[in-house]
Amino acid sequence: MQIVFAMLLAPLLAAPTTAAPADLRDAEAVLAYIRAHPDDVTLVTQGISHHADRLAPVASAIKIIHLAAYTDAVRRGKVKPDESVSVALWNSYHLPDTDGGAHEAALKRLKPGKSVTLDQIVSAMIEESDNAATDLLRDRLGSGALRKIAQTRVSTINGEMLRAFGGCTLSADVCLKNYVKAAKPVRLTLPGFAQQAAWSETVSRVEPGVLRRVLAGLRTDKTASRHLEWPMRQPGADPKTLLMGTKGGSLPGVISEAMYIVRPGQKPRETVLALRRLPEATWDSGMRSYAHQQFLVRMATDSAFFAKVRTALK
Repeated sequence: MQIVFAMLLAPLLAAPTTAAPADLRDAEAVLAYIRAHPDDVTLVTQGISHHADRLAPVASAIKIIHLAAYTDAVRRGKVKPDESVSVALWNSYHLPDTDGGAHEAALKRLKPGKSVTLDQIVSAMIEESDNAATDLLRDRLGSGALRKIAQTRVSTINGEMLRAFGGCTLSADVCLKNYVKAAKPVRLTLPGFAQQAAWSETVSRVEPGVLRRVLAGLRTDKTASRHLEWPMRQPGADPKTLLMGTKGGSLPGVISEAMYIVRPGQKPRETVLALRRLPEATWDSGMRSYAHQQFLVRMATDSAFFAKVRTALK
């Protein structure tokens, strides 16, 4: 999920206040939704621990776990960032029309020849949120490395799609393995929003408290922070005023964000937010507004707003 910095850092009080609670147009609307639907919200940060230990679908925020496994493997000498990966292999993991154009966007940014480095694969996973890069990295590291960090099984994203919507009756791992081996793109026929949202509840699940602890550790890791802080390379970003590292994601009915914010003279704040079982219109408005990102920045920069959020979840 891309961050639009101008939108993220825009004055939050300038938006109209007449929006219906189900329209996630700004940080206040997100707070209103949280008040109305606390059972469908996970929020874990310093001073707030709402459903921290309950497995929750976090969509592409789960890629924090993959990043942690990668940095651990680099430290241990198990993989090298400059390891060559063929673009043909990377492409073989891609399921067309299922990732919002992330794979194509990553290829456009990297402009590869016949190969890329493993570290570039990681950058595509974090910056564009490419699922093909994520599943390739999972296979390279081994699912056990991810399980050790997540304290639960982290499945293949595209393998789960193939099993749910591609007619594959085998395990998600085998579905993906066979797809990659065939190296022939398959375009899935996806069902309506309700059926996709029901599926979203079953994948990319992790305890948000674990995810936040992993994120806090990655903040101080040079390899991980370089990837997570990619928004600071965007126009308008000023790391001297506000330093940010983040990985968000979405699946039908689910919007998530794992973000750390560091401000001069203040302690770093690491936060995991996941909204689940969102109605289609509400989900669509959040996808257009990025209001959940505004919400997290507001929590980190406005103590009065943070107090209102904490009160809402008591």
